[in-house]
Amino acid sequence: MELILHIGAHGTDGGRIAGWIRQNQTTFEAGGVAVPDPAQFVAGLERALAPGQPGDPLAREEAFLRAQGATGARRRMVVSAPDILMPPQAVLHPEGFYQHGLAARLDGLRGLFPRTRVTLALAVRQASGLVPDLLAGGTLTDIDTLKPALSDETLPWTALVQGLRAGLPRARLVVWRHEDLTRVWPRVVAGMVPAGAGLPAAGLLELAAADLGAEARLRLGRYLSRTGPVNAGTLSRLAEVFADRFGRAGTPRAVLADGPAWLSRRLADLDAGYLTEWGDLSSQAGVQALQPRSIEG
Repeated sequence: MELILHIGAHGTDGGRIAGWIRQNQTTFEAGGVAVPDPAQFVAGLERALAPGQPGDPLAREEAFLRAQGATGARRRMVVSAPDILMPPQAVLHPEGFYQHGLAARLDGLRGLFPRTRVTLALAVRQASGLVPDLLAGGTLTDIDTLKPALSDETLPWTALVQGLRAGLPRARLVVWRHEDLTRVWPRVVAGMVPAGAGLPAAGLLELAAADLGAEARLRLGRYLSRTGPVNAGTLSRLAEVFADRFGRAGTPRAVLADGPAWLSRRLADLDAGYLTEWGDLSSQAGVQALQPRSIEG
């Protein structure tokens, strides 16, 4: 069994990848790919990883996968659910950014899937966009508790990636920048279908056009209605051309109202180091980093 887990992160992609998977569930399943409901998958994980679960590890693995829709004909499962690692309110935690309960969770996942080939798909994001989005959920009442979560002593995404590599050393880890999604999405979603299979078409335009302004989106839709379907690489290139020519969408950003000065300074520092951190992540052993390129395959 191959298990592809799109683990977010929280505050990235706006549910677009999960939406594409959901729109194409029938096509996925007809091609031998199980597509469980994300909420039910996470709930099933909670039950399977609860203390005191009896039984042989291989039997537990098979029982869990079957309960999520895996059969003899379905040898791949795709799930998009950031809560697989932790709920959003635990991301900014005194233990550190994405560190609360992470080691125990990964240890549980490693024990639950002794035979399954696991791929983790993760987007990282600039702090000044990510943190306000996370705080907008209203789960944090005392903003000063963020200080340990955004400590000066660690680079947040580096710590998470190192934790993932240590906790699930046999898993593949695919990483991209949230800011690059409109340029790398063909490779992101291609990794979720079996080798040689075409990409299910429903929802691809939404992925390609996410960065387009209203006029660019309208003109691209009209163009495609005349030309007919195109492959993902061509669609990605067309979207870039139409965005450059007719305008990109504004990027709404949550604003920290009356936030403390230390937080603004810390976010600015993290932003300044973001490109350097991304370069370090990209070169880590066991990490497949999806870089933008001028021509998408």
